[in-house]
Amino acid sequence: MKYIYIIAFSILTISFSCKSEPKDDKKPITGNGADAKPMMVEGIIAKSEIRSGSITTSGTIIANEEVEVKSEVAGKITGIFFKEGQAVSRGQLMVKLNDNDLQAQIKKLEIEIKLAEEKEKRQKQLLASSAISKEEYDIAETNLNLLKANVDIIKTDIDKTRITAPFSGIAGLKNVSLGAFITSSTIITTIQGVQPLKLEFSIPEKYNSNIKVGSDVTFNVVGYAQTFRATVYAKEPKIDPVYRTVKIRATFQNPGGKLAPGSFADVSIAVEKNIPAIMIPSMAYIPDISGAKVFVAKNGKAESIRVKSGIRTETSVQILEGVQAGDTVLTTGILQLKPQSPVTVKVVNPTGQNQ
Repeated sequence: MKYIYIIAFSILTISFSCKSEPKDDKKPITGNGADAKPMMVEGIIAKSEIRSGSITTSGTIIANEEVEVKSEVAGKITGIFFKEGQAVSRGQLMVKLNDNDLQAQIKKLEIEIKLAEEKEKRQKQLLASSAISKEEYDIAETNLNLLKANVDIIKTDIDKTRITAPFSGIAGLKNVSLGAFITSSTIITTIQGVQPLKLEFSIPEKYNSNIKVGSDVTFNVVGYAQTFRATVYAKEPKIDPVYRTVKIRATFQNPGGKLAPGSFADVSIAVEKNIPAIMIPSMAYIPDISGAKVFVAKNGKAESIRVKSGIRTETSVQILEGVQAGDTVLTTGILQLKPQSPVTVKVVNPTGQNQ
C-alpha cells in the first residue's frame, strides 16, 4: 500500500511540472526575410554622356622586337662584350664561350686531312696505271671527304660559341658573369628593339569598323606632357569571345628612345560620330565565369544585372548593355550582397562626394 501512495504522488508531481511550463511554438525569425536589417551601401546614378567624336581606352607600349639571349650550346663564358642598358647592333658579338677543345679537334683533323690528301693523290696515280682497282681509290677519296665534312661540323659548333645580337636594340641587365658555366636554358640578357615601338590596345567589337589599318590614334604616357601619335598596322582577325573585344597594334617612331616598352598608355581613338556612353566606376563591375554583372538598387533591394562592357580605363568601365540611365549602381559592399538583399543606399558622385 505504501508503494501505491509513492507512485501516485510521483505522477501528480510530474503532471504539475508539465502544466507549469509555458508553451511557445514560435521560433525566432532569422535570415534574409522581411525582418533582415538593410545593408548600408553606396551607389551612383548612371548617366548617359556623349563622347565628343572619340573613344578612349588603355594600352601598353611593347617593343618592336624582343628576345631572350641564350646559347645554343653549354660552355664556360670567356668573354662578355656588351654593356647593360646600352645599344647593340645586329651581328655584334655579345658573349664568347670556351672553344679550346673544338679548336684542338680542328687541328687534329687538319693533320689527318693532309695525310688523306697525299694518300688520295697516290691512289689516283696508281689507278691511272691500273695498279689498284677503282674501288680502292673510291675508299681513299671518301675518307678524305668525310674528314673535310667533320671540319665543317666542328666549325659550326665553334660558331655557336659566339653569341651575337640577332637585331639592333637595347641590351637588358645581364644575368651571368665571366667564367660562369651556362646551358641552353640560361637567359644571358634580353634585347629590346625600341625604334620603332608598338602600341597594343583593345576596343569593343561595336567599334571595330571604326578602326582600319592606316588609322591614326593618339596616346599619352605618364610623365610626358606630349601627346604621341601612332598608326594602326594590324588587327587581330578574331573577336575575343569572352570580352567581346578586338586587339589592335599600332606602330610609332621613338626619337631619342623617350618611351620604354611596358609603359601604360591612355589611348584616344577618333570615330566618325558622337557616341552615347554610360560609364560606371570599375569597382562596381564584377567579372565572373558567365561574363560580368553589376548590382543595382530597385525598391530597396539589390538586384544582380548581367552587363556587356565597352571601353575600359583605369577608373571606369563603359556599359553597353544592362544598365540604363537613371539606374542606381551600387559601388560598395558588392562582394557581400546577394540578389534581393535589402539595402540602404547613399548616393555619391563619381568622385566620392555625397550628392
